[in-house]
Amino acid sequence: MTHNNNTMSNINYDKCPNCGKSLKGFFSQDVLLQSKVNFINKHLKENKEAYCTSCSIPLLSNIADTFRKQKGDIETRLKQIIHFIPVMTSPAPVKWEYEVLDMVTAQTTSGTGFATELSQSFNDFFGSGSNATNRKIARATNLCKADLRVQCVRLGGNALISTDIDFTEIGTGNTNMLMVCMAGTAIRVTEMENFNAKNRDNIIEVIELTEQLDAIAQETK
Repeated sequence: MTHNNNTMSNINYDKCPNCGKSLKGFFSQDVLLQSKVNFINKHLKENKEAYCTSCSIPLLSNIADTFRKQKGDIETRLKQIIHFIPVMTSPAPVKWEYEVLDMVTAQTTSGTGFATELSQSFNDFFGSGSNATNRKIARATNLCKADLRVQCVRLGGNALISTDIDFTEIGTGNTNMLMVCMAGTAIRVTEMENFNAKNRDNIIEVIELTEQLDAIAQETK
């Protein structure tokens, strides 16, 4: 399976190939992104060249109705496999062929008692206090990574490179907060064979599940 393309079709249509409405003039409809066309064709088992912004509404609504009944299962599964989207601090491996999509950022702020715990004695630092702090830092870091991964997939990507992470303490004493900030470059690796079989299958599934949740979200707006 190849990744969906988030670009318009290269063909200039005068009329929508699906419903025949005009695509020219002031009151014309627009052609959907190719990724949306592929999405509708896949889930409705169609093979249309394109859809316009008018005729696609009921089609996407029907698809969303199906997914809405499965929303809980979709979210649970996505949480289980979202980590298969690579997040790297280094540039992409030399052998990868990829398209740069955009920069993505994520921030998480949480109360930690951070300064208080780090000011404990040397022995206490290796005790339960430190473990509790580390768990909070790890959770905040993982939330940021998940956010970056979801943003990447929504841009049409399947990996993140040149990722940076910063930890900042806000406040003083017992009221202090820990802010975790991450930023990276979302890319679309054009040759999925660069991933091993397990990672490739899970990355494809993450993309599909995210598309399903996006279909539900668009329908409820």
